[in-house]
Amino acid sequence: MYNYGQYSSVPPQSPPPYYFPQDYVTPDEKRKIRKNYNSIGLTLLFLYLLIEIVCTAGYAVYYALGNDIIYNEDGKAVMDFWCMFIGGGFPAIAAMIIFAFYCAIKKYNPKELFNTSRMNTGELIKYILIVLFFQQVSLICSMFIMSALESHGLEVMGMDYVIEHDPKAYAIDIISSVILAPIGEELIYRGIVLRQAAKVSGRFAIFFSALIFGLMHGNPYQMILGFLLGIPLAMITLKTGSIVPSIICHVVNNTIASIPTLVEYFDETAASVINIVCIPVFFIIGIIVLLISFLNGNIKFPPYTEHHKKRTLPILITSWSMIVIMVFYIYDIITSIGPIEEYISA
Repeated sequence: MYNYGQYSSVPPQSPPPYYFPQDYVTPDEKRKIRKNYNSIGLTLLFLYLLIEIVCTAGYAVYYALGNDIIYNEDGKAVMDFWCMFIGGGFPAIAAMIIFAFYCAIKKYNPKELFNTSRMNTGELIKYILIVLFFQQVSLICSMFIMSALESHGLEVMGMDYVIEHDPKAYAIDIISSVILAPIGEELIYRGIVLRQAAKVSGRFAIFFSALIFGLMHGNPYQMILGFLLGIPLAMITLKTGSIVPSIICHVVNNTIASIPTLVEYFDETAASVINIVCIPVFFIIGIIVLLISFLNGNIKFPPYTEHHKKRTLPILITSWSMIVIMVFYIYDIITSIGPIEEYISA
């Protein structure tokens, strides 16, 4: 088994916190591991509820003050500063708040999460390129999903909006996506979810944290993106024992994704060209980096034995808080899909 931050080709010198040498799972061990999963689920539940309550209240106040969503001639919702802050800025801030409460309750000093002593520039660049590759893969997958949904008269609701030359709205959108979201999300999904799950199994923690990261986005497109990006982000976090590299990868990914939005403020045609060019460029570079890394043995997953299997999913599905939050996440994804709304110009 591997402890958080001890993922390498050489087994750690000391056993992880939840190391139990026997093959069978004792009742006491099961309780300890279930408590660990419950702590993850409760953290995610508090974050989910905080975002839902505050955002619902924020939009209620927004409408009560006489504001309303307007639509352009193409039928797209035009978002202003407060809409972008409530929907984009606050969720990231909420993640930071929940992380601070988690550290206070657990009496955990997060200093180790920001230790860069094991961060290697070459490795960082490699993972950035891998992350950008998966970004393009997710875009391709989203195109297929969009086509499949449209063929059945369905669409993912709430995704078709524009900002339309509002400098304040553009600014909060860029700040939220490029700075706040990478920090807040990495604190929760790599700093808590991955770190806690890795106490039981490193490999399981990689895919489990990636799945949670994908599901929490609440729609099929971002679910795929979050899951695919979550895998390399988790791997580099376990390799370095720090969330700094994953934050950097996340920032670069969101920056690349935000460039068309920023360029669109000045030239919509140029923004479309950038979108078209980025997909093949980063896809090809990413494929090359992945192939070289696999051939050189530079990308390896932690071991996953029968010992780990008995202590991961079989116990995870008995965690009540994880069941509840998963139900909420899946419900949000299902309800994000609805009939295509026809816009009728006034």
